[in-house]
Amino acid sequence: MGARLRRFLLFFFYLNRRTVGTTIASIFRHRFAGLAAEIAYNAMLAFFPAILTLITAISLFEENFAHLVRNLLIRFMGVQALENESVQSTLRDLATNFRIVAPDLAWQLLTNFVDELTQVKSTSLFSVSFIAAIWISSSALGAAMNALDQIHQLPRRKRRPFWKAKLVSILLTLASIFLLVIASFLVLIGGSLVRFVSRMIEYIPLQESERGARLLLQLWQTLNWPLAFTIVILAFALIYRFAPSRWHKGEPILPGAILAALSWAGISALFRVYVENFGAYNKVYGAVGAVIVLMLWFYLTALVMLIGGQLNVTVGEAMRHHAEVRRKQQLLRSPQDSPRDTPSPLNE
Repeated sequence: MGARLRRFLLFFFYLNRRTVGTTIASIFRHRFAGLAAEIAYNAMLAFFPAILTLITAISLFEENFAHLVRNLLIRFMGVQALENESVQSTLRDLATNFRIVAPDLAWQLLTNFVDELTQVKSTSLFSVSFIAAIWISSSALGAAMNALDQIHQLPRRKRRPFWKAKLVSILLTLASIFLLVIASFLVLIGGSLVRFVSRMIEYIPLQESERGARLLLQLWQTLNWPLAFTIVILAFALIYRFAPSRWHKGEPILPGAILAALSWAGISALFRVYVENFGAYNKVYGAVGAVIVLMLWFYLTALVMLIGGQLNVTVGEAMRHHAEVRRKQQLLRSPQDSPRDTPSPLNE
């Protein structure tokens, strides 16, 4: 644990002007702009099937979930006066949270799509959309895997064969969707918990209990988004660790994931402000303006992800080079050392 923490802190020590310059040069050498465009295109194709899958899954399992929650409340808390949340309200909460990081045009496109599909309750539709979303999303992650192989400078012969790369991309897609669902439902359950505690407060007669309930409410509202942001970091780290065909043991993962997640949040906020105040995509592109904005947002997300991966590789190489130099220096000094020698400051 101590060695990992030391490597984590050393990453930021080696994140200097030289490594940043090397990273910028690698961005142009590996054509990050084209690679990010390829990832964004595949992500755009996968986005709506994935939303359709989420909508249908919530529609299918909502009644069972609501029934379970009601039974738990009745059994352990004696509460029977809570109305059910609808699929529309559930997805509206998710869309509202999506609006915080995405531009308004993309949010409107999502909400319109959600409103048209909230009545769908077909298991066959769920199966078809799920398979389509997984297959197309795996193509997006396949493009990301190819880009990360280029970042790691792996020749063709050392990369995964097609079948293995496809299998890994599908597994990464499933893992990413799982993390995305957890992040979404953290935000969703947070909103439901806020409403639940607000309703429960009026049934609590003691002032101390009311103060405790309000404190719990404020604590959850404070931790809600940091928890979701942590899951975004884990998603980036998962891609950085398993997407490349070869990964050097000890290469940084978490620092680049944290920097990528922070940059993604900042760039998303700036892009949202730009689109709302300066962009005229509806006037230029007409009805497809929202689609263009959403694809640009995917493009920026992919670009940030690739830059975070490049930072991990560049800084990791600098750390390994420095460790190798120190090891060679110690080997050169070791024959001259003896137990009677007084250690010098250099040896310390």
